[in-house]
Amino acid sequence: MFLSRPLFFLALFALLGELILSPEIPFSYRFLLLFFLVFLSLFLLQQKKNRLLFCSLLCLTLFMLNFYSVNHRYGAERENIGYILPLQAVLRGKVLYIEEQEKKWKIILGSCIADTALEKKNSSLQKKEKYQKRNDLHFQKLILYLPKESAGDDSMPHLLPGQICSVKGHFLELNPATNEGEFSLPSYYKGEGISGVFQAKTIGHILGEPSPFAKELFTLKQRLGNRIDALFLEETAAFLKSLFLGERSGMTLSEKSLYQSAGISHILAISGLHLSLLGEFFYRLLRKAKLSSLLSSLITSFFLFSYFLFTGSSHSAFRALFMLFLRFAAIQLGKGKDLLSQLSFALLFLLWLNPLSLYSIGMQCSFFTLFVFFLLEERPGKTVRKKKEKVLSKICKKYTLGFSKHPSLLLKFPSYLSKLIPCLLSTLPHRLQGNFLFYLALLPLFSLTQFSFPLYAPLLNLLLLPLLPFFFLLGAVSILLSYLPKQDYLLLRLLSTSSRFFVNRLFQLFHLLMEKSLALPFSRIPLGKMQVLSVILYFLVLYLLFFFPKTKTFFSKRMSFFFGPMNCFSEQKNLFFKALEGRLLRPCLCRVYRTFLSLLLSLGFLLSLPLYLPKPPKDLEIAALDVGQGDGFVLRKGNLVFTIDNGSTSKNLFPEQIFFPYCKAKRIQHIDYALLTHCDRDHISGIQALLEKNPSISLSHLILPASSLQDHRYDLLKRLAYNHGADIFYWQKGDELVFSEQGICLPTKVNAMAENSTIAENSTMAENHATTKKGWPYAKDHQLHIRCFYPNDSSYMEEANAHSIGCLLEYGHFRMLFTGDMPKEAEEALLENCREAEVSPVVDVLKLAHHGSKTSSCPSFLSETQAKFALFSYGKKNRYGHPHKNTVENCQKYRLFPLETAKLGEILIKTNGEQFEITAPQA
Repeated sequence: MFLSRPLFFLALFALLGELILSPEIPFSYRFLLLFFLVFLSLFLLQQKKNRLLFCSLLCLTLFMLNFYSVNHRYGAERENIGYILPLQAVLRGKVLYIEEQEKKWKIILGSCIADTALEKKNSSLQKKEKYQKRNDLHFQKLILYLPKESAGDDSMPHLLPGQICSVKGHFLELNPATNEGEFSLPSYYKGEGISGVFQAKTIGHILGEPSPFAKELFTLKQRLGNRIDALFLEETAAFLKSLFLGERSGMTLSEKSLYQSAGISHILAISGLHLSLLGEFFYRLLRKAKLSSLLSSLITSFFLFSYFLFTGSSHSAFRALFMLFLRFAAIQLGKGKDLLSQLSFALLFLLWLNPLSLYSIGMQCSFFTLFVFFLLEERPGKTVRKKKEKVLSKICKKYTLGFSKHPSLLLKFPSYLSKLIPCLLSTLPHRLQGNFLFYLALLPLFSLTQFSFPLYAPLLNLLLLPLLPFFFLLGAVSILLSYLPKQDYLLLRLLSTSSRFFVNRLFQLFHLLMEKSLALPFSRIPLGKMQVLSVILYFLVLYLLFFFPKTKTFFSKRMSFFFGPMNCFSEQKNLFFKALEGRLLRPCLCRVYRTFLSLLLSLGFLLSLPLYLPKPPKDLEIAALDVGQGDGFVLRKGNLVFTIDNGSTSKNLFPEQIFFPYCKAKRIQHIDYALLTHCDRDHISGIQALLEKNPSISLSHLILPASSLQDHRYDLLKRLAYNHGADIFYWQKGDELVFSEQGICLPTKVNAMAENSTIAENSTMAENHATTKKGWPYAKDHQLHIRCFYPNDSSYMEEANAHSIGCLLEYGHFRMLFTGDMPKEAEEALLENCREAEVSPVVDVLKLAHHGSKTSSCPSFLSETQAKFALFSYGKKNRYGHPHKNTVENCQKYRLFPLETAKLGEILIKTNGEQFEITAPQA
């Protein structure tokens, strides 16, 4: 079906060429892409499409050279930023786009030059290589953050699009994603073609005249934004500014999260959906005004191009704009409407202009969604579906025109319904199947971007998307009427008030439907982050079952016994049975059989979905998250999830940006045990946020140090755990947990240490303080043991670090020691407790206490533990100086190999109880 569309093959070869050269893709996957490219070439050669093959290979070569050139230049620009990152610099560039944010202006600069000599050049140094690496560095596109106080006016900057500005400041470091599920800002900026971010302190010279057209667009945008703020409530105004102007800075984080959780976040972005709606409405409006097709196309194209520049020029908007241009051109040339060829041409054009748009999430989602939609149109049975849709459209058009011209035809309304309803019923099955397949095809996209699927998103889109034109219309009417003198015109005042009233009510309806959908059971189905091979297998099976033309024929031949009795009738000479078979039985049985087969395939595919999703690890898996300045460990074995600490002080949004996304990516919905070594924020902030505001992840048991029984610093955690429904355990020397191979907690002897704890004024709660006695049972292989060796008792300690829980993990022959922020005295006490219990302190991996501080990790402790690896958990450039030089030297002295989260990112330890391996997946 694609052989008749040469543009599709040209775009496919260009895309494959860029993917093969992409350094971010592992070599093994690039080899698979190369194999697929060779397969396509052989297929075209077999089909004797020699001219198409030659053009495709030529396109492949040109696009690969273009991508290599642009990617090499981008890499050199990123390397140059690394040279001058800690230095002050003067940046000059041309203003391309300006966006207002809460406390600063976000400005896109093009054709930039950075100079760290601060405009004081020494001619004797200009020839030196070191000088040339730091001065007059060129960048294609940068983001400039300009504080509003530096701009001189809170409401309007002195800069305008088209001008050349000079600012003094420094580049900001862009940290890549170092944990599973974490958002990668450098990858996002690479997809936009942005090399770096520059933080301005002062603004210098402004040269040149602004572009008149861009200036008018920017001024109009500012005025419209101020007008929307004045007309509507704060939340409604933020939504309308996002819908009309493409500005989402006014929306709160919770508001954005609500749209994303409901599965309709595409409404907030100026995407192809918005441009398509506006384009269709504007074009039809001009045609209704009796303008020619050519003039209507030209005016609509100019309007859409202006709106495209007006809203920030996103990739999905460019795709829609270019496809609309192609459609208008096809209308004028009298050509057919081949949407797949238009999509392929738009992809070719975009990849040639900006090859790095390959990394853009918006571009990937936009093109993939439309390709799936067009593929659905080409699935088997297209001729029958088109015939039914044509009959339905003829009936609707005929009676609509008849009713408008002859009102007396309303008497024939029953006959109209008698023809319309059977047509609707005949087209309904394939429409439902199309929607079902559409969201099945989008499932991996949701898995890779959101790690879950909003089950009611199809219904929400069906209900809310038709309301978008009313939002546009009522919002435009409200804004337009606000500029008219309506003091003396009651009708204008009434119309203005009613339009704003309906906009507010529509916005409330949006929120109500989203909140109700999220309150329903199974509102979000956890998918986790699918592996690349699972995604490939998923699409292969999906295509073979529902899109491959010979699939149903194959199953029909294997199930021919359904039609076996019919062959007996056909052999008979009896005309009655022959007529009965040809006109009644066979068509009915065929229709029933096809429906049954479709349902059977759909049900079988749905039941096989868990095979493609990430599975719990069979053996023990320990993830040391890169939390910045803090500690965070997630232990998984089968369905068991055991966390130790998880907090950060250097990353304020650690729970929302690191911890929760990691749990979603791993399909963690329930945490069995959460152990908090002590009450410092860099150890508890993630678990505290989970207990406060994340109902999607449940917690069964919270483990605290025994000294927290009388420590008011733990009162908030106790109250949150009680409200969450989690049991609280207080650990001291001698307590342990033992888990079977399946991750089930085995029964142990319980110490009678349970009492009521007052956590707030006039409020008490009963807590479960279940601990275990000393006396370790025999450690069987593949049983997970977590044993506490410190603190010694429940006595109160003022210093929080001094009562940190020190626990030993054993899994078969693998041993790892967790120490929290224990000082040297606590480490010595831990060793003494090990001697009393006759347990060897020798371990394979040692988590160094207090992030490698000089107050911990004393030489005697390192000597007795005899660890092979020392795990440092700290943040880059932290103000505490972690890890301390003495601690690093001691580790080198005792031959501990360092594992540093600040350098490696997330560190993953996998063990089967006999051997273990350590990897850094994001390094």
